[in-house]
Amino acid sequence: MKTKISLVLLGLGLVSASAYAGAVAEPMPVSNDINVTAPDQSGMWSFGATAVLMQPTNEAFNYANVTDSTMNSAGDQVNIDTDHKSVNEGYGWWFGADVSYAFPGNGRDVTLAYEGLRSSGIDNASGAPPLGSSNPVSPVLVSSFTGLPYETAEGETDTNYDAGDLVFGQKLDVGSRIRLHPFVGVRYAHINTEDTATYGNGFRVRSFPTSTYSAGDAKLENTFNGIGPRFGSDAQINLSQGFSVRARLGLSVLIGSRSVDNTGSVFSYDATNTVVGVTTASDNNDSETRIVPEIDGRLGLNYTYDFDSNMALGFEAGWQATNYFNVIADQYQMGGLASSGTQHYQDNSSFGIQGPYARIQLDVA
Repeated sequence: MKTKISLVLLGLGLVSASAYAGAVAEPMPVSNDINVTAPDQSGMWSFGATAVLMQPTNEAFNYANVTDSTMNSAGDQVNIDTDHKSVNEGYGWWFGADVSYAFPGNGRDVTLAYEGLRSSGIDNASGAPPLGSSNPVSPVLVSSFTGLPYETAEGETDTNYDAGDLVFGQKLDVGSRIRLHPFVGVRYAHINTEDTATYGNGFRVRSFPTSTYSAGDAKLENTFNGIGPRFGSDAQINLSQGFSVRARLGLSVLIGSRSVDNTGSVFSYDATNTVVGVTTASDNNDSETRIVPEIDGRLGLNYTYDFDSNMALGFEAGWQATNYFNVIADQYQMGGLASSGTQHYQDNSSFGIQGPYARIQLDVA
């Protein structure tokens, strides 16, 4: 037995007398039924596992700039070419697991789900050994944090992401081939990104020939923890022979705390490689409350084999993406450490991940 919800558009016949012939028009009924039903289901558990080859899509970490140029006969720089050195994270494995219980009755269920990503990327750059701040040799490598020239630089980005959902859903069958599954609940998310850079063999200060700015390091770390309402819908279009096209669109609004740790240091050594000075700058925000919108979606092809009325096994593959808006702060001011002793960051970047996924699900009554 199914609970039937019928949306009927009925055209009413208009009856009027003809002014000339005196004839009466016959009623012309028009009907277009769209049947939406909530399936009558038995109690059933569903256990799912997902593997995703995800790539972070947030803005790449720019740790250095390399400027290459040539001199003309007058000693002027010509043919200047600047290469921005950035860390682009590759694909990393993301894993997810979920468990659902379908309540006996009219298509209602509850789902507890988890997803997590660990990813990292690294990049290296080099330039000519700096002779001095006023007499650079091409190509010149400059730190994006300190604004000072170095011979070597290395940048690294590490990403840690965890999210958990608790949602309640309602299955709705539209006709015989389409099933919708609107849901509502809560999402918790933890996002941590850490950009670090190290610099070596810095320039020699001409006014102090026994002293050298020979090393430096910098770090920009973002951490966000938030929770908030989540809603959306799954959609399923049944094809034949157990195959179906499946999609999901989810939206969340998270309220939580975001902290930023943005620091940099320059180490000065004398002729005996003894540290004679350290300059450190920072621009940190211990904690601030933020509202972060989130959107996610996926599209895939599913095959489900029914062993009997009490057990089924499904396989699914497709593409999915997730994006959290305006949650990452980016360091951007060159020369801040060298000139003013203060690092600055801007707050205009989103955190996103995307990639192909493969999923398996077991349904047991």
